[in-house]
Amino acid sequence: MQVTMNHSTALGRSGKILLTALVIWILAQLIRFIAIPLITSVANGIDAPGWMYPAILDVVTAIFAVPLVIAIWKWRGFTVWTLTIVYFTLSIVDHIGALTNLTLIGEPIAFEQFNGGGNPYTAPVVQTVLDVVFFGLLFMPRFRGLFFQLSKTKS
Repeated sequence: MQVTMNHSTALGRSGKILLTALVIWILAQLIRFIAIPLITSVANGIDAPGWMYPAILDVVTAIFAVPLVIAIWKWRGFTVWTLTIVYFTLSIVDHIGALTNLTLIGEPIAFEQFNGGGNPYTAPVVQTVLDVVFFGLLFMPRFRGLFFQLSKTKS
């Protein structure tokens, strides 16, 4: 008997819901390409240099969103679970950096047009909370098992 990874549609309802929500949330991170104008603004001396680090992390997070989603759907396992944990860790670090910069430096000029006079803390706080929720769910045995379920096949 050979042990192989189970990637069938035999997932339970809660597993399907979690994986679908996880994929949607990760794909929503593509919006983080919006940080490219901030990188340009910092490089041109318009915004404070402190914004460069969170802006680069935003772009890196956006770049890895699609490959991670593909991996989650096709190859769940230890490596994909670990990459997903690393992805959310990077995202949380980025959001905390942005919140720190908002407090110490203020809102970047490059983003003022997107905020429309609203509270600049709202988006990073909501994003951080959602990242932390998914991060925590991935450690719960019930949902971690979605990445580590094994099925026995006849060889």
